[in-house]
Amino acid sequence: MNKHIKRLFIALFVLIFIIIAIISTYFVTKYFNDKAIINKVTEIYSDDNVQDRLDNGQNELLLQIDGETVLGVISIENIGFEGLVYEGTSLDTLAKGVGHFENSQYLNGNVCLAAHNTNKFWAKLHTLKTGDKITYHSFLGTKVYYVTNITEIDETDWSLLENTDDNFLTLITCVKGKRDQRLCVQALEFN
Repeated sequence: MNKHIKRLFIALFVLIFIIIAIISTYFVTKYFNDKAIINKVTEIYSDDNVQDRLDNGQNELLLQIDGETVLGVISIENIGFEGLVYEGTSLDTLAKGVGHFENSQYLNGNVCLAAHNTNKFWAKLHTLKTGDKITYHSFLGTKVYYVTNITEIDETDWSLLENTDDNFLTLITCVKGKRDQRLCVQALEFN
C-alpha cells in the first residue's frame, strides 16, 4: 500500500473518530441536562415545597419549560422511565414528553397521561405487571400508585379516562402494529 492511501485511511479514521466523539458528547450532555431539569422539577414540586408555595400565596404554581406548561414528573421504575409531564396531548407536546389529557384531573381522581410508544418514552410500557410502582410528582403534590390493570382498548374508547372517586393514574400509548388500538395501564394510589 502506498503512503498516500495509508494517510488517507488514517485521516478518514481520525475524522470518523471525531464525528463519533462529537455526537456522543451531544447525547451525553443532553442526557445530563434533561436529568438535571427532571431533578429540579421534582424538587420544586416536592410535597414540602408545594405546601410552602401555597402558604406563601404564590400565584404561579406551574413551571414553564421550553414554552410548555410542566405539570410534574412521572417515574416508572420497572421500565427505567422518568420524564416531564406537560399539559396537553398535541403532537408537538408529545414530541417533548408525556402529555396530560386536559379534561382529566391533576392529582385527585383519575389523572390521565399519554406518551409515544418509542424507546425515548413508553416503548416498554407493555412489560409492566400488576403491582409495579409508579410515582407522580405533580405541582399539587406527590402520589405513589401501583399497577392494577393493563389492557388494550379501541382508539375511540375513552371510558377508562372518565373521572373516578378513587385516585387512579391512567397511562395511554399506541400499540405497535395495531393502528386502531391503544395500550391502557391503570394504577391505583397506594394508601
